[in-house]
Amino acid sequence: MIDVLYVEDNPNDADIFGRLIRKLNRSITYTVFSSGSEALDYLREQGRYEQQKTTLPKLLLLDLNLDGLSGLDVLEQTRAFARTRYLPIVAFSTSDNPKDIKSAYEAGINAYVVKPGSYQATGAVLEKMCDFWLENNTRIDYK
Repeated sequence: MIDVLYVEDNPNDADIFGRLIRKLNRSITYTVFSSGSEALDYLREQGRYEQQKTTLPKLLLLDLNLDGLSGLDVLEQTRAFARTRYLPIVAFSTSDNPKDIKSAYEAGINAYVVKPGSYQATGAVLEKMCDFWLENNTRIDYK
């Protein structure tokens, strides 16, 4: 089972995420997809995942500013699909624009986190997110 599915098209941000998750010294499994369409294929078991039985992650961490299919599009489509309707989804974005935040909540995001500016602060935020979403959150979407 994947603990965290991170959708991030910036390779530097994806690399930082991986390094920081490994520094937590926990057995957190994660996968990073660089496009919203690939994440949707995985979650819906379509495309190259059609013949596979994929497991839902405990948390979908979603950058909203993706090339191609936007994070909001991924969010809306994920909420519209029965299998992933209740999947915990957290926006992890550089945008602190109130319009972006409002749009994300209107589309069904569970939480919105603005990416901190420093490596250490990002590590602290990821640790808090993992504590809550992987350890303390009670889910209903174990399909």
